[in-house]
Amino acid sequence: MPVNFAEQIKLLVELQGLDTQIFKLEEELEAIPLKIKDMEDHFKDKSANLKSLEDGVKSLQVKRKEKEGELQSKEEAVKKFQSQMYQVKTNKEYSAFQEEIARAKADSSLIEEDILKIFDLVDVENKKIAQEKDFLKKEEVALGEDKKRLDQAVIRFKAELETLKVQRSALAAKVDHSVLPKYDRIIASKNSLGVVPVVGDSCQGCFRVMPPQVINEIKMKSSLVFCENCARILYIEE
Repeated sequence: MPVNFAEQIKLLVELQGLDTQIFKLEEELEAIPLKIKDMEDHFKDKSANLKSLEDGVKSLQVKRKEKEGELQSKEEAVKKFQSQMYQVKTNKEYSAFQEEIARAKADSSLIEEDILKIFDLVDVENKKIAQEKDFLKKEEVALGEDKKRLDQAVIRFKAELETLKVQRSALAAKVDHSVLPKYDRIIASKNSLGVVPVVGDSCQGCFRVMPPQVINEIKMKSSLVFCENCARILYIEE
């Protein structure tokens, strides 16, 4: 039985509609894991700011302990000088100890100021940390909701995809066995676009202008007509 190419073109156009939906859903499904990873990476970047703040506070606390150690050393030095000062026998030695004590006390005063500044800085940074933790808690909730929404989308898309593939199989069975493989080969290499209309005189797959002879061949519907440029099957919408 000769092939009715007019009927075959109608079937291919309908098949193309299903394949376009299938291709779009498959792209959506492939994109979802990447979207989730991007969201998780973005959250990790935000979490890194909290860790940086916490590390900064730890450094300040280490510096404070060092300063407290220096202060203790200065205070011990003052006590030592004071005990030695009363054992000297000359005014010159006594004055020398007084100068050492004065220098040590002056240094202690500066160290105490540094310690107070560190306490103030720690207080400021701890407030930032508290704010950041509150912010991250809200971000984590939002991330969980977004992931849940995308997981639900995966379930929905898979169900839609299964339905479309069943419809495609039923429709593909109606396409002539000499036509279907040609169409399938084209969509495999052309991003799921195998049959396209000619609008005016241009192929809507690659927008190349078709010569009048090709337009006439399409209108005759006596065979499949392929675009010489993009190799897609051409038809003219009625």
